[in-house]
Amino acid sequence: MSEHKRVKEILNKFLEASRLFARGFSDSATKAMEAELKELENTFSLVMVGSLVGLPAPASFVGVAVLPYMERELMVMLARSQGLDDRLAEFFGVLDFG
Repeated sequence: MSEHKRVKEILNKFLEASRLFARGFSDSATKAMEAELKELENTFSLVMVGSLVGLPAPASFVGVAVLPYMERELMVMLARSQGLDDRLAEFFGVLDFG
């Protein structure tokens, strides 16, 4: 009986280790996919609103067609731009450089 319990205990430890191993792969794969999605969203945004920085813009009908999908990215862009100001320009404005 003791041999049977020992084999069962070893098998249970092996199964638990296998579950943890699989969970680790699942977590790392999910994180990698989330990072890839974020990069693809950034690239997509740059293509769609790239004309603001001088990149060639896609045709206007394409931009209008994908505008609903850009809502989140536009909200993020507007939220980030509201908090920005030009500190260097303020400094030179105080010093009254022409």
